[in-house]
Amino acid sequence: MENFGTIKDTFNNILAESIIKKNKKGQKLFGSFLKLLKENKILKTQYYIYKNLQTPKFNNSVDAKFFIKENINLLKELNQEKIRIGNKKLLSLLKNQDIVKENAELYDHINILVSTEKTPSSLGSLQKSINFIKDNILKEEEIKEESEYEKVDLPPSVLTKMAVNRFNLRYKDSDEEEKKIIKAVLNGTDKDKKEVYNTLKTECIDLIDNRLNEEIDLDLKDKMLKVKDKILRMSYDPGEYVKNIDKVYELKKSVAAEE
Repeated sequence: MENFGTIKDTFNNILAESIIKKNKKGQKLFGSFLKLLKENKILKTQYYIYKNLQTPKFNNSVDAKFFIKENINLLKELNQEKIRIGNKKLLSLLKNQDIVKENAELYDHINILVSTEKTPSSLGSLQKSINFIKDNILKEEEIKEESEYEKVDLPPSVLTKMAVNRFNLRYKDSDEEEKKIIKAVLNGTDKDKKEVYNTLKTECIDLIDNRLNEEIDLDLKDKMLKVKDKILRMSYDPGEYVKNIDKVYELKKSVAAEE
């Protein structure tokens, strides 16, 4: 049986690809995933626990380790048989889809903490797994960490090219058409970049406005309004273009995922 984490990552990957390729079938499949989470309290709880153990949110090890242990205890308290049945249902939706293994090592450590009995001989293994997850949820000391090359006085053109390469690597699995668009955006004129950036912002705001006109619960409405406010406050900055276009793109995907 596949781990819930890899199943979750596979659905997220399907969503990203379906948005890029405008594949309605993929978006519908992701919708089925969300529907099952909403209907199954155990799956929904499991989802949030895994999310907790993946998202950087702490500045010190003590808080991080306490948080890990509390989440693992919550995961242990869930009915393991119902988890197995729920995960099997999710897996059945994927059918012949390739399972994403990018974060498999992290999920293996979560499994170790959940399934390993605490004994004198297992403490070392348990501590290793806690430390692995701890390193994953600790925030960077600096939001933007410079590489050894960026610490020296390199020309701006060189730094921009390095940022472009990192961006292209992030979206290396996009289809060829999308790759051409991304390269055109990142290597285009300042006017081209500003136009694409503002278009992406407008599309995201339009998506939000469409959702706000629908009958949605108050929590989702509040979330949508916060995202809209965040986007409206974002402005085009040539010096931060690569980071900002990525941020707007991710926000747009997040809004689309709520449909």
